[in-house]
Amino acid sequence: MVDKETIAKMASRVEQCRRLAKSTTDKRTARVLLQMAQEGEADIARMLAESGQSEA
Repeated sequence: MVDKETIAKMASRVEQCRRLAKSTTDKRTARVLLQMAQEGEADIARMLAESGQSEA
């Protein structure tokens, strides 16, 4: 079973990366932040799939 608190913290960090990517003027930094967000979302999805849970 996946700890909901851990998933919530991971999702919060994903959103923080997306917000920072929007606020920075450095294109390279924005790309890296968006990549981090995508990887975090993939990690969350994988963890939930492995545990048989959904994102709801």
